[in-house]
Amino acid sequence: MSEAILAHLLDTTVHPDDPVAELTSKLMEDVSMENAGARGFKRLLEEALSAAFEARRALHAAEKKIALLEHQALTDPVTGLLNRRGFEQALQTAMARMQRFDEKGVLVVVDLDKFKTINDTMGHQAGDRVLETVGAILTRHTRDTDIVARIGGDEFALILPEADAVGAKRRVKILDRMMNLTTVPWRGTEIPLRASFGTVPYGNGETPTELFSRADRAMYDNKKSRGESLPALSCVR
Repeated sequence: MSEAILAHLLDTTVHPDDPVAELTSKLMEDVSMENAGARGFKRLLEEALSAAFEARRALHAAEKKIALLEHQALTDPVTGLLNRRGFEQALQTAMARMQRFDEKGVLVVVDLDKFKTINDTMGHQAGDRVLETVGAILTRHTRDTDIVARIGGDEFALILPEADAVGAKRRVKILDRMMNLTTVPWRGTEIPLRASFGTVPYGNGETPTELFSRADRAMYDNKKSRGESLPALSCVR
């Protein structure tokens, strides 16, 4: 095998310290070119190693494709956040850590008020812009360790691991105020955001479904306390 071919094969490995590449180098160093038998053996070795590298390259490509598909299966295409499936997996993990390590945390459910009006009157592109803005606000004002997800058409959720209830409510109050003071620029107008929040701490012995139901009820209680008769959604020009 020429040095150029060997270098090319080594370049196709996934990692520079790949054990297959290291073995290749050692074998090529050990094979002598002094007799015809060695040449024949080396040719067979070249073919075997070439096939091995091709198989490795195909496997690497397949692994990348699988990883991409798995990411897409857990990701909301509009906001780039976790989707409902990704959120449910994350919530199960958080609840398992609570049971095993007594790790406290808080779940927050966020529901946009009168979002359907935006889609109906201004179109789905405007609605998508609103969703993107909400996702950006929630992501920007939470910790790297927090989980942010879009779990439905106009519903989001936050998992705040290792957060105490008092501190989390204070943080959510700030998010609430910020969200409801934000307007989204859209084709010469400003669309006001309106959102309701429900915040509950993890409860020992609860299932993820029971915890989510509590947070969802808290959100609707918050929405009701603010009044279903929210000001009519109108764009500011």
